[in-house]
Amino acid sequence: MKVCIKEHLNHIPHLNDFLDDWNLEMNVGDQLECVAFTAQQEYEAIKKKFPLGLAQIIIVLDYIWHEMCPKIQFTRKLYFFLTGERHRTYSHTEILGRICRAGFKIVSEENQLGYLHILAQKKSNPLERNETCVSPILRLPRVGKDGKMIDVYKFRTMYSYSQYLQDYVYEKNKLNKSGKLANDFRVNIWGKILRPIWLDELPMLWNVLRGDMKWVGVRPLSEHFFSLYTPEMQFLRTRVKPGMLPPFYFEKKTPVGLDEIQDSERRYIESYLGHPTITDWRYFWGTVFNILMKMKHSK
Repeated sequence: MKVCIKEHLNHIPHLNDFLDDWNLEMNVGDQLECVAFTAQQEYEAIKKKFPLGLAQIIIVLDYIWHEMCPKIQFTRKLYFFLTGERHRTYSHTEILGRICRAGFKIVSEENQLGYLHILAQKKSNPLERNETCVSPILRLPRVGKDGKMIDVYKFRTMYSYSQYLQDYVYEKNKLNKSGKLANDFRVNIWGKILRPIWLDELPMLWNVLRGDMKWVGVRPLSEHFFSLYTPEMQFLRTRVKPGMLPPFYFEKKTPVGLDEIQDSERRYIESYLGHPTITDWRYFWGTVFNILMKMKHSK
């Protein structure tokens, strides 16, 4: 069965409820066809319609009203009251993320005549909603010591609902040389500024203070990334707490690719299990030296 939604998703109030309701009416494997216009497409249309200076002003005002106000606690109710939650402006990432959160898998997407046409397929029931989907601080589930899931906190450096697109981006682009998703379109402008200098990870200090993480250690991984590791490394990783400063930045030669990253983490874990205090002391100062003197940075 294929369900075709003719109304633009931007004009549908309570979009998450709408997508959830359709999901529960469908069987696994059924398809959903829908159309939306993204923030990027809307801004391009504004640039074509107005002179450059005026267009930039309109874009800024549009961003504040349609993207920021619905996500700020003290302006949200006013925005919904005045707009009826219609004519929302969603980023490309948020549109796809909301569909995936509702239990669908993106089959294809195509830009046609200024609109984004999406074909999705039901793969499960709707996923539990995460209240941090749109907040400036994210609460992300990660694999911790003994395989227990922990909530890791970070500043938002991706568009809203981006966490639901990890599998989709991996299937499209795989990993880059640093072991992260290649050509990750989910990263927003703030992410491009904050990520290289690790400022997005400052909220992890709360994880360190409450004992979920430590200063030095392997990065806390999502279940998807954890599944890409070998069974041996999955076992070793769950024997130690994750850390804020990963072994990746301690190495003289920066590991390239997932295999070299796993080798780097294996060396750290095996050393830590034998001599925990000495290992963390050595890795901490070695990492600080490489960051300050050799200008190693996050990507």
